[in-house]
Amino acid sequence: MKRLIKALLLASMISIPAWAEDNIANCELVVQQPIDPDATEDAAQIASFLPAGSFIFSVFGAKPHMTEVDGKPIRAVMCIRKSVVPSEFDLKMIRTGIPLYLSPDFDSKDSAFLGVSKTEDGYAYSYDGPELSVSDLYLLKIRMKALNNAEN
Repeated sequence: MKRLIKALLLASMISIPAWAEDNIANCELVVQQPIDPDATEDAAQIASFLPAGSFIFSVFGAKPHMTEVDGKPIRAVMCIRKSVVPSEFDLKMIRTGIPLYLSPDFDSKDSAFLGVSKTEDGYAYSYDGPELSVSDLYLLKIRMKALNNAEN
């Protein structure tokens, strides 16, 4: 019995950091609207950053996921994460076709920044920042392969 308790305690200590990095409280939706309400879509736009909780819950719910807020299309999801490698949790959000951006600090020009979006050729990522570790690059390739294989 003591072994089981120790194993459960150890497992909980290992899994907490992974869960904490997927915290939806650190995600926002990007919604844009024209500055002039009578202007065309090509006109200057202003971005609003809104909590992403409702969107994320809709992605994992039984109904179709949200695509807009107050009639304005969701342009992106931005999440602050320690690691810019998308988690397994993120894959379902990415499959919505709404671009996902990850960064430890969106306000710092020196911070890592990774975006994943759907293209005509499948899912692709763009990365800017310090060189990824071998293990992070390997995991990123696995996640991108999983995204693209799910489409076929």
